[in-house]
Amino acid sequence: MAYVVAALVLVGLLGALNLMLAVGVVRRLREHSAELAALRSGGAAADAGALSSFGEVALRDGSPVGAFTAVAVDGEPVTLGTFGDRPLVGFFSPGCTPCEEQLPAFVEFAADRPGGRGTRLAVVVGAGEETAETVERLSPVATVVVEPDGGPVQQAFGVTGFPAFVLVSDGLVTASHYQLHAVAGRDAAALSAAG
Repeated sequence: MAYVVAALVLVGLLGALNLMLAVGVVRRLREHSAELAALRSGGAAADAGALSSFGEVALRDGSPVGAFTAVAVDGEPVTLGTFGDRPLVGFFSPGCTPCEEQLPAFVEFAADRPGGRGTRLAVVVGAGEETAETVERLSPVATVVVEPDGGPVQQAFGVTGFPAFVLVSDGLVTASHYQLHAVAGRDAAALSAAG
């Protein structure tokens, strides 16, 4: 009988320990969910200084874009000069949930942006079949380049995460962010100021 009591006490203690560990894991998951929500909302929960530590995914405003040469999916050579004085550039990676969330907004914004398809560059990072759907969605509104991770266009723009949106003016970054609305707002302001 003493063995049964000892076994029940041991099982009870293990159950209590398991419950405490589960509560700790749930608490940590809630913290991570809150941090992820803050990142996806553009860092609204953080001040601008804190945002710069986790919001940057490309070169900072005022930085010169590096030289690059690439080939578009239609076979045409591509350089920064190909896109005029004020290109809009978007970087996407298939399988990236934030990229999928931002892609329809980019397509819509790019379609409505003055200057035509030749003022927009979309870079899809990946290879083969995984990029096909993204390329198909972007091709009507932008020149599309497919390159591997760490490719020449990503290096020229200092891309460290996806999605990344960059607005360039005369070879200098005027806006960059992982949320399209931040770049689109700067673009709209610049276009209205220009006339």
